[in-house]
Amino acid sequence: MFISIVLQSLPFVLVGVIASAVVQQHLRGEVVARWMPRRRLPAVLVGTLFGLVAPVCDCGAIPLGRRLMAKGVPTYAAVSFLVAAPVVNPITVAATFAAFQGNLGVVALRLGMTASIAVCIGLLTARLFGASRVDLRTLADADAKSQQRRAVGVGARLDALIGHATAEYADVLFFVVLGALFTAATQTLVPRADLAALGGQRAGSVLALMPVASLLSICSEADAFVARAFATTFSPGAVLAFMTIGQIVDLRNGMLLWRALGGKLMLLIAVASYPLVFAEGLLVNRILASP
Repeated sequence: MFISIVLQSLPFVLVGVIASAVVQQHLRGEVVARWMPRRRLPAVLVGTLFGLVAPVCDCGAIPLGRRLMAKGVPTYAAVSFLVAAPVVNPITVAATFAAFQGNLGVVALRLGMTASIAVCIGLLTARLFGASRVDLRTLADADAKSQQRRAVGVGARLDALIGHATAEYADVLFFVVLGALFTAATQTLVPRADLAALGGQRAGSVLALMPVASLLSICSEADAFVARAFATTFSPGAVLAFMTIGQIVDLRNGMLLWRALGGKLMLLIAVASYPLVFAEGLLVNRILASP
């Protein structure tokens, strides 16, 4: 089971880190800011869906969101992008489709849950913090320095892209292996009857898997393969909650998120997302259990 999870997920992780490196190297934040809607709800919706054209994993979404804010994208739109982008992108969609053997229902529910959470948190950010809560001047200065250090020339750009993708791949690989090891050990060592008893509970199964996802901190291109191993013993709502909350609140990117947004915004994301994801997971279990 361990080998299967790792080998199935690694191709998607590789494609994901390369796509993330390309997007971060070539996407111009000022262009995005120029086309961003001025009204709050349309801006939040654009931020939520922006990952479809700028596919990045969770570790790539944070620096990209930071760059967008530095170029004038409203904070609430950038926050909705940070929440949604790791899942609402074509690479994660393909990985989820492959992991669940072509089950379009799981893919649609995962996208819907993540997008709805991103919209809610984006609107909460607009309501509570407005668009100028983050120190945009500091972010713009840092972004300008990074632009000055950007390599020029095709060869230098290619070297920089490979270096970025390699570093991110090595960082992500540890958590993929950790998640696969935890899943394989749980499925092998914990008695099947105990797992089935916990996983069959509508609320208990969701509550059990959500903190596990935050602790394991698996990247979005690989978490579906880990979640698939739990699908035989845990409720559908729990599996979907595992894939949703793990890309919003995780230990691996907590410090980076705090540096990009500040403690108050990071706390808002964590405090708001957990009950929202739990409620949606419970709703999925209730609907699917209905005759």
